[in-house]
Amino acid sequence: MVLLLTPYLTFHGKCEEAFEFYARVFGGGKTVFVRRENNPNNPIMHATITFTKYDGCIMGADIEGAVVISGMAICFVLPSRKVIEEVSEKLAEGGTLVQEFLPHPVPHDNDGGAEVLDKFGYTWYLST
Repeated sequence: MVLLLTPYLTFHGKCEEAFEFYARVFGGGKTVFVRRENNPNNPIMHATITFTKYDGCIMGADIEGAVVISGMAICFVLPSRKVIEEVSEKLAEGGTLVQEFLPHPVPHDNDGGAEVLDKFGYTWYLST
């Protein structure tokens, strides 16, 4: 049995914008948006992106009231330093590159990671 943990992100009216941004950052994927009464003017009740370029999925929704992000980060394992550098640059657009790629100490110095705070307030750890 494989256990998959999937981040479920919440937004205040920005879910569709955020998920379109994440799809571009991570190289596309199948994005599904569900709205109340299938009305395009209603907020997103549920969204899913299944990334096609890398294994991964995120889900989310618009919520009423304030979005509070506290003590949580999203870790995404990617295949190489080059990919992490490319993704972190894109993910930092409108946000902050908190830590550019930092290799692990020898003998694991081909592995490492970066940290990004995106424009929607989520922290991402990108790791090999």
